[in-house]
Amino acid sequence: MSYQDDLDISGVTPGTLERTLRSRADAWSYSAETENAVAHLAAGGHLTPEMRMAAGYYANGKKAAAAAGHDITDPDAPKDDAHKLTAAYRAISQPRPNSL
Repeated sequence: MSYQDDLDISGVTPGTLERTLRSRADAWSYSAETENAVAHLAAGGHLTPEMRMAAGYYANGKKAAAAAGHDITDPDAPKDDAHKLTAAYRAISQPRPNSL
């Protein structure tokens, strides 16, 4: 993994850094609540110290997960099915070969 955040890497071997980032990537999971907190913090909003720290860990884990190639999108977000709907309308508008 090529991602490196605010880790203190003095005296850390590349293998140890790789294992640390890999474990962050594997432990990370999407949280809509934390996504909102990170966005609120980025917009200059106030959070409790605990939530600010959790948001920082979450953001670092998300970066590590993205660097590891993990899917970091919201699993509950609606998918873009517009192209499927267009293809379906196109298919039903075409005459069938054996229709009378």
